[in-house]
Amino acid sequence: MIPVDYWHDIDARLESLLLDGVVKLPSIGSFDLDLIASNISVEMGCSTFSGSSASHSNFLNQLSVEEYLTPKLLQIARNSFGYTGDLSNQYHIARKVEPGNSQEMYRAHFDSHLFTIVWPIKMPRPADMGFSGDLIYFPKARKPPKNEINNFIGKAYHKKFASKAGLEKYSSMHQKSVENFGDYEPLLFLGQTTLHTNYPVSEDCQTYRLTLLSHFFDPSPRYGVGNVLRRLRNR
Repeated sequence: MIPVDYWHDIDARLESLLLDGVVKLPSIGSFDLDLIASNISVEMGCSTFSGSSASHSNFLNQLSVEEYLTPKLLQIARNSFGYTGDLSNQYHIARKVEPGNSQEMYRAHFDSHLFTIVWPIKMPRPADMGFSGDLIYFPKARKPPKNEINNFIGKAYHKKFASKAGLEKYSSMHQKSVENFGDYEPLLFLGQTTLHTNYPVSEDCQTYRLTLLSHFFDPSPRYGVGNVLRRLRNR
């Protein structure tokens, strides 16, 4: 179960988020993550992505995300980013990558939502020199988009880095951060300004990689680029 003081220093952490563009949350290692992963994996079946399932929602409820974190993020969204939407503008999805998956790697992108949290649930271990899907990210890779056109142009420009070669080129010009989540500390970052992607999950990994992704507050219009892409993904 979640420690009673899990959110005790969240205000200080959120100050760091605004300053650095990214911040770690306390470890969720006290949860029975193997059981949670197993339940969510069964609910997902063969899908790589799946909207919030019963087990997924239960995990977030146990963490009291809606009580302790979401209202604070909403306040920041309104005060710092001019967000005018409501609290329900959220998108929660599970991402499961099987060993050897050749599609879910090096797909560098920005999120449409203001805030993104990566919750590490099951992290595989590769053998020798393999990869386990580590998160690669570049905080403050661009300024917050002023409008949807600006957002689209920025996303389109950075698409040329959405490959192994492109990522290597981008990394030669920008400070790269890599997170393997070995401490099971979730990562909270500014979604619209943090370019991020993943290393592959190598075939020699003994298990799949499962993360839960929480996205908060998309300021773009109903038919903005983010909403369109999510509709296509969920078809």
